[in-house]
Amino acid sequence: MERHTYTSKQGEIFSYLKNNTKIGRQNFVFFHATGFNAQTYNILLDKLDKKFNSKINIYALDQRGHGLSEAEAIPEKMTSWSPYLKDGLDFIDSLSGSVVCSGHSMGAVIAAKIASMRKSREIKLFMIEPVLYGPLQAKLWDLSKTKSEKKPDIADGAARRRRHFESVKEALESYDGRGAFKTWGSEWIKDYLEGGTKTSSLGGVELSCTPEWESMTFRSSSMDTWKFLKQIKIPTYTLAATLEENSGSTFSIEAREALLKLDYACELEEIDGASHFLPMEFSDLTVDRIFDYIDK
Repeated sequence: MERHTYTSKQGEIFSYLKNNTKIGRQNFVFFHATGFNAQTYNILLDKLDKKFNSKINIYALDQRGHGLSEAEAIPEKMTSWSPYLKDGLDFIDSLSGSVVCSGHSMGAVIAAKIASMRKSREIKLFMIEPVLYGPLQAKLWDLSKTKSEKKPDIADGAARRRRHFESVKEALESYDGRGAFKTWGSEWIKDYLEGGTKTSSLGGVELSCTPEWESMTFRSSSMDTWKFLKQIKIPTYTLAATLEENSGSTFSIEAREALLKLDYACELEEIDGASHFLPMEFSDLTVDRIFDYIDK
């Protein structure tokens, strides 16, 4: 995967990764999870490129406030995931040809919304562990408290995240085998850090997705996804962790049941032994499923 930049209609600069094919007529566009970046999934995307023998275009966008993108990211202005959706739509609209929208966690929600809003194009949707609650759960969440009062544990944890390190090597040693990274291979963590840190004015490196921005992204989680999902008229595929006590899945049982009741062909596969970080734990399986879905 090679690094490129893209200037949006508003003149903001985004960074993205792309494979080096120039012959693909089909585009696979991947959106990352909250706090991560495109390069986090480099291993997955490289495997997918090899699986397709470099015959499709593969893109992965550093979303606003993440990775190496330079678009404005002011935490106090973050009240919903609408900026991510708008940025994703602009990027998709800059491409020609058919599109497979995909993503992990928050990225899966952005991919789903894009797929629902670009019905005039040849488009497909492949979600991995989406942040998705059942329709009633989502409605009660929105009615229960104001955005400023919502303080999920994960947002509090993100706000306290350490941001400065002496080097990427020190950060890798700090993360390896711990917390959210405990099931990741060290190469995955290295890719996450290389794509998600920048030189710090204090010396060393700092996370490019600031703890404040990551925290506000969690707090402003989209609960309006169902109105988009109900508009999709294409076969979709969703890969999820089996719901177990320690899976950490963001895809509730109510959401899984509601998804399978929609008026179009929604295929759902649950992976035993996986957690919310399924792409990192089962990258070969994930690539195989994407390949089979696109190749249908």
